[in-house]
Amino acid sequence: MDKKDGLLKIDVLSVGLFGLAVGALTLGFVQMGVIPHNDDLAISIICLIFGGIVQVLAGMVDVKYHDQLGGTALTMYGFYWTTMFIVKILGLVQGFHWDNILFLPIVTIYATFSAVMIYLTGHKSFALMLLHIFITAVFIIDILVKLNYPLEYYAGVDHAIIGVIALYHAMITLVNKYTGKAGYLLGKPPFKFKESHK
Repeated sequence: MDKKDGLLKIDVLSVGLFGLAVGALTLGFVQMGVIPHNDDLAISIICLIFGGIVQVLAGMVDVKYHDQLGGTALTMYGFYWTTMFIVKILGLVQGFHWDNILFLPIVTIYATFSAVMIYLTGHKSFALMLLHIFITAVFIIDILVKLNYPLEYYAGVDHAIIGVIALYHAMITLVNKYTGKAGYLLGKPPFKFKESHK
């Protein structure tokens, strides 16, 4: 563990990725029809807590450690999950209904953000870059879903892949933090910053 500003620095990325893994796998199984829709309220609460709140809290800790990339990614994805599933819970409990087109701007912005994150995380590790490739893909699929294309199943497959990669990355990061011997399992970063950027 590292020290930063007198604080014991833990790698909160693994915490955020565990949350993402739970949320993404749960949502993916729903979209693929493995988990029935009659459990939608419980599903939404799970996705809100793990996909949303866990990522936001991990991101806030990363911000405190002055890790701009991790802090930005975790908090922004966490707020996305939090927003979408609060809206979903309100719809289920209060019977509110919103048109799909309302969510087109947020999904489009996140698709763009995720595409940029492919390049940025490509300087960290191959696994993290691969995760963001699938995150970008799921936002692109979701744009089409919001435009009423019937692609929810494919979004579910993509979410399941995201969940598996996030779980893998979280586990390897955790093992590497304690043994120092597993980092190579994340793959070498495809891109390198010039020395002046370090």
